[in-house]
Amino acid sequence: MQFELIDNNGGNPIIYDSLLLPPDKMGIFSSELSLKIIQELVKEPACAMDLARRMNQHEQKIYYHLRRLEAAGVVKHIRSEKRYSMTAKIYGVVSPVVSAKLFEKGRKVVKKTNGLSREMDEFFRPFVEEGKLNATIVIGDPYPHGKYDKPDKSAAHAFDFMMMLGNIVNELNFPHYKLDIDIREKDLKENLILIGNPKTNTIMSRLDGNMPVFFDPKSGWAVVSKKTSKKYDEPRVGVIMKMDSPFQAGKKILVIAGIRTRGMQAATIALTRYFKKTIKKSDEQGNLFRIVEGSDETGDHVIDNVKFLE
Repeated sequence: MQFELIDNNGGNPIIYDSLLLPPDKMGIFSSELSLKIIQELVKEPACAMDLARRMNQHEQKIYYHLRRLEAAGVVKHIRSEKRYSMTAKIYGVVSPVVSAKLFEKGRKVVKKTNGLSREMDEFFRPFVEEGKLNATIVIGDPYPHGKYDKPDKSAAHAFDFMMMLGNIVNELNFPHYKLDIDIREKDLKENLILIGNPKTNTIMSRLDGNMPVFFDPKSGWAVVSKKTSKKYDEPRVGVIMKMDSPFQAGKKILVIAGIRTRGMQAATIALTRYFKKTIKKSDEQGNLFRIVEGSDETGDHVIDNVKFLE
């Protein structure tokens, strides 16, 4: 049975993919040769013939121990190769940690974020690494500024997103954000989380032409999709994007934006309340863009739900 083991590691937890064996299977490790086989397979997957040569052992003896290790689930057949007109089975080690449960006396786990922690870990990488924020959060100055001389009032609507992010950040090192007017060129070489829109966040304005979705100032800041060429001008439209940074190779940018503050609300609701659905269309590099539109289902003039447009 596969599970995860957390090593406290002096206050810096490390998670291992682990293997849980029945106690009667633990005897497999009483053999010195079995342990040596595991050590060799950790270095590089191999077949019995390769192991026999590397360890200077009889091939049949290696086969015997490999079969026992495979039956216990400690090693597995990962591929086959042609060797001298024969088929060689290549084995690898299943998990770096193996343990046995002697009796039932565990503690109930309280799942965070509705059990979505693994997906969140993947989505927020590299913005959060080993529990530390590895990005600069950029919000627009709340006073009129920039080319369009507009204040940014959207940061308040990103509060739920900040709470969500804090759920996977273990080490706090304040402040975690900067105003767009305080960003320097060296800051752009880091991972960035941008909040607002190109009209109120000058850093997002610099990025606008490089995004798969852009805001068109000639159309009242309508959101335009490069993929479908569709234009969305409803003020309740929001955007979530994870993309490669055009400022620095190897870095990422996360954008949470809206045409107006209501659009920002919609983007935040999509990312927090419908996180799993939001990230569903991520590509192989983990990048994605989603366009959403907020709705007021209760009729109280507050955005409380969203529909996904793209």
